[in-house]
Amino acid sequence: MHTLQAAPTSTIKLPIIFFLSTTSLHDGKGGFTSDARLNDAQDKARKRYQNNHSSTLENNNSLLSQLRLCGENQFLTMIDYRAATKEHLSDLVDTEQAHSSILKNIMCLKGELTNEEAIKKLNPKKIPKDFDLTNSEAYISKNKYSLTGVRNEETGSTGYTSRSITKPFVEKGLKHFIEETHGEKALTPKQCMENLDNLLRKNITLNSDSQFAAGQALLVFRQVYAGEDTWGDAERIILKSHYNRGTVLQDEADKIELSRPFSEQDLAKSVFKRNTSIAGPALYHAYIYIQEKIFKLPPDKIEDLKHRSMADLKNLPLTHVKLIDSGVGFEDASGLGDSFTALNATSCVNHARIMSGEAPLSKDDVVILIGCLNAVYDNSSGIRHSLREIARGCFVGAGFTVQDGDDFYKQICKNASKQFYNG
Repeated sequence: MHTLQAAPTSTIKLPIIFFLSTTSLHDGKGGFTSDARLNDAQDKARKRYQNNHSSTLENNNSLLSQLRLCGENQFLTMIDYRAATKEHLSDLVDTEQAHSSILKNIMCLKGELTNEEAIKKLNPKKIPKDFDLTNSEAYISKNKYSLTGVRNEETGSTGYTSRSITKPFVEKGLKHFIEETHGEKALTPKQCMENLDNLLRKNITLNSDSQFAAGQALLVFRQVYAGEDTWGDAERIILKSHYNRGTVLQDEADKIELSRPFSEQDLAKSVFKRNTSIAGPALYHAYIYIQEKIFKLPPDKIEDLKHRSMADLKNLPLTHVKLIDSGVGFEDASGLGDSFTALNATSCVNHARIMSGEAPLSKDDVVILIGCLNAVYDNSSGIRHSLREIARGCFVGAGFTVQDGDDFYKQICKNASKQFYNG
């Protein structure tokens, strides 16, 4: 997360830690893009949980307790919130039940459990010629999500790119994006699934490595499941079929859509509470202007930079923090709105279960999916989603409500804080 941070002194390379910051200027990656501080904080949170130890100062100082302004006003700093909730949620889903749930989801997605009687009864608009999706061309082909969770040596985090105050311009065009997401480091759905399968075979619970692998596999394999030659487009076909069956509530899905940048609902909020970034779009337009008017880039290069497929990049903010709706406290935010990606991924899992004659996702199953997606997204990458955004998307994608996502999120914050500060 690229948050505001006070400048270091000129002689000593020690950043003055701002309570909303989760990155560092001196990260060896050019500043404010590395996962180094978050990883260190999570290691400390893990040891803290294991030792059942907490800081006496934090526990007993009532003034500090009143200054908990992060993570539903449960945490003193944003990095405490990020580390504590990630570790708490990871521990929560490290169970045999979660292992079984993910295993079933993966088998359904790949087509191993597809039930022809259920399909005949449901009469979906689109059906793959071969129910075994591991035989499809898309299974061995890289796609736009193929860098999800993949280490980025330039930024020190994961994924395609990260915007920060030291790296304000991230626009390199559609051609560059395609080259990178189909490059050597990018992963095919097959690679993701095989990695997950190996981890699931080695363990009887869903440990942190398996959670990460499951989240990565779900995001990358979704492009196979919701393909033109398989079950159809994630929104136009699969999600619409859920609306028709009542297995996803369209009014709730619309709430996710309306949280996106530049939606009327988001723009109606205070500038400090919006998902819509101010700096991101301004930097994007400034960069395009510079390239077009000053460096006289050819029209085809400008069009490549402005391609609509890259529209989300211009919304990437410099700081991933906003005021909560009450105005008292701060929360982590992607700048991209509530996660429609999580909604679609969960919707595809639910669709696969239904087409396999299995029961739809329960709330417990949804929590497991949230844990897996959070394992992938809870870092400093520019293209990510916050825990609240993931929770809302996953619950809605499984047929529940945004409020269910918020209730879960609030409880996680409360429980993680209690565990982290020990009361």
